Amino acid sequence: MKMENFSFSHLFLYFLLVSFFLFVSGNIGRFLIENQGMNRQAGMLLQGVIFTGLTLAVIYILKRKNPDVIKNIGMKGVHSKSKFIVGVSLPFILLITGIATAYLFGGIDNVSLNLTTNVVMAVLINSITAFLYEAFPEEVFIRGLIFNELNKKFRFIISLVLQPLIFVCVPIVVMALSSIFFGNPFAVTLDYLILLISFGIALQLYRKYTGSLWMSMIFHVIYLEVARYISMGGVYDPDVALLEFDETFGGFMTLYLSYLFIIMLSVLVLGILVHKRYKKNET
Repeated sequence: MKMENFSFSHLFLYFLLVSFFLFVSGNIGRFLIENQGMNRQAGMLLQGVIFTGLTLAVIYILKRKNPDVIKNIGMKGVHSKSKFIVGVSLPFILLITGIATAYLFGGIDNVSLNLTTNVVMAVLINSITAFLYEAFPEEVFIRGLIFNELNKKFRFIISLVLQPLIFVCVPIVVMALSSIFFGNPFAVTLDYLILLISFGIALQLYRKYTGSLWMSMIFHVIYLEVARYISMGGVYDPDVALLEFDETFGGFMTLYLSYLFIIMLSVLVLGILVHKRYKKNET
């Protein structure tokens, strides 16, 4: 079977599209929330509808030219059901283990679960918004179209490194444009770059191991909800934190749970599993 040729123009086009779509949807929502008095949740949901809608339009156009595009980017089928179950289970296992060890080692105390109706509804609504505004469109473009294009030219390990670098550039470009056109604050810190690169690698490994881009989307949403409603104690509203606790120092759970356990241990575990599969295929 003849392999498709790598196209830098396609790669650059996908990067431009995802950056432009994020810029447009984000600033429309920001404008309506800050200047038209729109409810924050409604505004964020609108951002997601716009971003996902534009992404679906691109998929539709690409599918007319290449009927296999959905399969090629991993939105149809999995390597095996057992691998997909492992993929779905892993972040929850790491979440529970991270919270338990943080408590046992004295990193947090006075821990209590906050399962009120308001909190549960806030998490559910934000999960839908996160899927529409972040997980679905970003995974389709970055771990789907862009990675698939990179993989036509480079080995997996090289593509695995290049993809998160492109992933990092998207928000930087969007923030720079927002600063130029609307005067929004623009600052990029080293810890933010390290987080995005590590997160991008983890997301790609979830797709690689399970063979499904949907798994990347699932992990994307799980990570965001853990960060927003557990590690950061209710980033939008302290009263809607899913888990309440006292930290030994500010930001401990963000570093320990969100970064070390959810991201880095995902990279470690999935890296080992993917490597073992490669070794098995070679023998």
